[in-house]
Amino acid sequence: MGEQTGGPEGGDDARAVHAAALAGLPGMTPARLARLLDGLDPSLAWHAVAAGAHPGDPERRFESAACATDVATVEDAYLEAGVSILLRDTVGYPARLVGDRGQPAVLFARGDPSCVDRQPSAAIVGTRAATHYGRGMAAEIAGDLSAAGVTVVSGLAKGIDGAAHTAVVRRHDRVGEPVAVVGTGLDVAYPRSQSALWAAVGEHGAVVSEQPLGTLPRPGVFPARNRIIAALSDVVVLVECHHRGGSLYTAEAAARRGIPVGAVPGSVRSPASSGCNALIADGCFPVRDAADVFCAIELARAEPVARPGPHRLGDGQHRRRGGWLVGHERRPRHAAGRPEVERASDEQRRVLEAMDDHPTGLETILLRTGLPIATVALACEELVDRQAVVTGPGWWARA
Repeated sequence: MGEQTGGPEGGDDARAVHAAALAGLPGMTPARLARLLDGLDPSLAWHAVAAGAHPGDPERRFESAACATDVATVEDAYLEAGVSILLRDTVGYPARLVGDRGQPAVLFARGDPSCVDRQPSAAIVGTRAATHYGRGMAAEIAGDLSAAGVTVVSGLAKGIDGAAHTAVVRRHDRVGEPVAVVGTGLDVAYPRSQSALWAAVGEHGAVVSEQPLGTLPRPGVFPARNRIIAALSDVVVLVECHHRGGSLYTAEAAARRGIPVGAVPGSVRSPASSGCNALIADGCFPVRDAADVFCAIELARAEPVARPGPHRLGDGQHRRRGGWLVGHERRPRHAAGRPEVERASDEQRRVLEAMDDHPTGLETILLRTGLPIATVALACEELVDRQAVVTGPGWWARA
């Protein structure tokens, strides 16, 4: 077996090839692969599996398949397909994923997914059964974000995802690079009608997957890949989503990571907007245009410190009640007498009173004040300048 040269199409070296060979064994899953590679060099892990001596494979379920696999043939397949094999410690693996609770042990890529580490990023996701309104909103928001230097992340599905990335690759003033996370092997475009878009996104940005070459679409892989979409993003935006739509998995994954979630409001009579409207009712910030997303990204990237603890969306814990959030009961604490508060504007006072003494998320402040996101963003910035509050990515607290 020849070693890889480390180019964009060859992965890193023999370690990467052995990791890809493990990933391609019949019955292998990302979770099983992570266990096999945990603490072991991929080449050593491969030989241990083939010898029936890997502690992560006590039943030796992968031994015979490994013995029958020609690793050199695996290397040739990835070289011919132009697909990189990225390990957690190799160049090109997105730094945003390192240390994430769901970080893939191996990523396969066309293009350079590390572009998400050079620019702010926003995921735009939604239903496959999108309406004309939804596709138009996705295209408008994604195009404007990309022109302003934001990486747009999606799952490249039909509907909202496809509309967002089509708008990005068509923008001649594009600055942000598109990144897509798919649930099949990178040689299996799904659906086939998206093949040209897959190629365009890979050319201008990157298409990535944790699934090896040849992986066909199957239940379970698409909800699983949504955690990667969330982890690559500063903000997640749902444009259209049904009440139990698959995009809610992405919103849940973002919420668990403390990543702000926004939603485009739609008609209360439209089933395609029922999930988005419910998210807004639960406290997610409303998205009317790219400007709302810009504000959320700016707030989320304020300071490189730990985000507040995770919460779960849509389970009823955060429903509005009397203008406050159930599960976050508090009494407004007036800070009269403090000079920085006495000189504050009415909007700043309202924002300050909406904050707790511990980290308070953007969605909570928006819900408690009822103010537009741009007004809240400006007030938060001014309060930080006055040293009336302290801040972190996506949260503020009274000083």
